[in-house]
Amino acid sequence: MGELYRVAIHYNNDCGYIEYDLETKSVKVMLADAVTRKTVEAFLHSKQLLREALTLREFQDKIALPTENLALLKSSLTMLWQQTGVFVDWSRPVTVR
Repeated sequence: MGELYRVAIHYNNDCGYIEYDLETKSVKVMLADAVTRKTVEAFLHSKQLLREALTLREFQDKIALPTENLALLKSSLTMLWQQTGVFVDWSRPVTVR
């Protein structure tokens, strides 16, 4: 297993996290609600239209798979709530036991 990036997520009272393996470029969604988990997984495994910042005022549209690299994953996560209703808790630490 490679280096892992984890970010906390929640849907209603269901708290979980997304885990991304930087080496294998695989992603796991940890939520108790199976329907919501599958919705997030489907979002992360489908190509998304992302706006890449070139400068403060200039953007370039890019269609990419969120799991291609960490930067694209983070960019895609900014749209997760709009697309799935799942909130990303950027500041909440993820502790895995």
